[in-house]
Amino acid sequence: MNIIKNAGTQYSTEPEKRTILIINSLAFLTSMLVFILGGVFYLLVHSLLILLPLLLEGIGMLAVIVLNGMGKRDSANFSMFAIHYIAAGYWTILLGNAIPIEVVIVFLLIFLICGSFLVYKRHKARIGLLLAIAVLLAVTQVNTFFGFIKPIDLHPTSAYIMRLCTTGGMITFILFVIFEFMKEIIRLMEDLSKSNKVLATNAAFLRETFHELKTPLNSIYGIAQLLDMVRKENKQAPIMEEIGPDLKNLLGAGQLSRDIVNNVLDLKRIEAGKFFEIKLGAVHLRDCIEQCMAMNQYTGALQHVRIVLNYQLPQQFIESDEIVLIKIINNLTSNAVKFSSPGGEVVISVFRDDHQICFRVKNEGEISPERQEKLFLPYESERNHITSGTGIGLHLTQQLITLLEGSIRVFSEDHYTIFEFFIPFRAAHPEAAIEKKFDISKDEFEGMKVLIVDDNEMNRYVIEKFVTRGGARALLCSNGQEALEATLAEKPDIIITDSQMPVMNGREFLLQLRAIPSFADTPFIVISGDAFNKYSNESEELLKAGANAFFNKPFSFEDLYAEMMKHLPAKSVKA
Repeated sequence: MNIIKNAGTQYSTEPEKRTILIINSLAFLTSMLVFILGGVFYLLVHSLLILLPLLLEGIGMLAVIVLNGMGKRDSANFSMFAIHYIAAGYWTILLGNAIPIEVVIVFLLIFLICGSFLVYKRHKARIGLLLAIAVLLAVTQVNTFFGFIKPIDLHPTSAYIMRLCTTGGMITFILFVIFEFMKEIIRLMEDLSKSNKVLATNAAFLRETFHELKTPLNSIYGIAQLLDMVRKENKQAPIMEEIGPDLKNLLGAGQLSRDIVNNVLDLKRIEAGKFFEIKLGAVHLRDCIEQCMAMNQYTGALQHVRIVLNYQLPQQFIESDEIVLIKIINNLTSNAVKFSSPGGEVVISVFRDDHQICFRVKNEGEISPERQEKLFLPYESERNHITSGTGIGLHLTQQLITLLEGSIRVFSEDHYTIFEFFIPFRAAHPEAAIEKKFDISKDEFEGMKVLIVDDNEMNRYVIEKFVTRGGARALLCSNGQEALEATLAEKPDIIITDSQMPVMNGREFLLQLRAIPSFADTPFIVISGDAFNKYSNESEELLKAGANAFFNKPFSFEDLYAEMMKHLPAKSVKA
């Protein structure tokens, strides 16, 4: 029996094996029932109209097993359903009332339809079988009503026995299919359970991996920013002229790495339904675009790709969400630079189109129409000789543009690929824009005490170097317990702390500090390396608990500086 059941499984993959086992078992069951019931029917009615079709049906079912054994799986599947289809129609018309029409309908609906869904995964094949069954039901019903083909005459006793046999046989087939369906459902549930366990394990692994990744990335990016400050202050020094381009590339690489990590986390936040609340404000559009161009100079330099701006708007300021807009432009620019030909050019064009602003990012090279249809799907990534993508940048970009009530499309033209997106045009006045200045002076924070709390020594070092550049005195602690004791003793002007730390974490430190009336208003900034807090509730909980600001690692000194200036405006100016 096992030889028959497993015939042809040696040629197939694991999912195909299950189909072959079902077909072979069903074919063998059908052939046995046909030969047994055929003998009974022939004894009751000595007619070749019964004997020959039964023999053909039984032999045909055995041939299905042979086809599987020869590795002809598709032929075996088709033959199985074709024989059952023809046999159901033939016996329904030939035996008439000896086969209850209700049982035939149930047989066709459950056995053939469900059986076909177990075997065929392609929608076209399933639809074809459904249409064939509908046609067969219609033909048998029309023949029953009009009597085009007369059933054979049967003695009432013979008809009764045949009715019992055919009903029993069809119920056997139906039970077989239901049993196999139950097995398939149980298997899928078990697979789902295993997948959920794997996903839970992978989520924990991903969380830990991202945390471990962001910690050194934060240090690299922080040191790159510090070195870039030194470079700006000592532009004329010979050593700076020599290493200046390398420092700019290091800063660009740090920014690019940060963007890749943040894209992954932003997509996760979208999937969790917790993405940005759009905050409209006056945005200096040209500055935004030039900032994105600067961020992609590093990758462009690797491929000798120039980034050119064609700005055709008379207005410099528009009303939009600056953070979201920068993410969109940066993602499209980064994508264009990565997939440009060496020595090529990326052109960013901006112009007015009726009541909308059109942004167009063009690079050399064409994308096939088939690939264009999939570009905005998650995890659809292209690769080139310089770099590879995570496959989420364009999907994320499309989501962000939708948040801004816009649209995006991609097309090829004259051997160029063009990404074009539109957002509503809203003019803004220059005085409504917040002037950004990031030029920390050596006495900016003089006389200030800044408590820096992080269990990672390199993270403490990076923030310490930044605040001491402005003349502040840095107090260093490695956990919340030490920080609480230092706060009570030193009374710092501002606290910058990590979230996840041993002994006492940042949240517990914050709660205990805010419970002391004299420290209820001490500025408290949290910088977290938890990769998944961007779409969890950690940041919201900490802000509600009394934190003044929350940043993710790797963070920008410009953002930290702006936040510090909110809370230390008077103290940061020397008398």
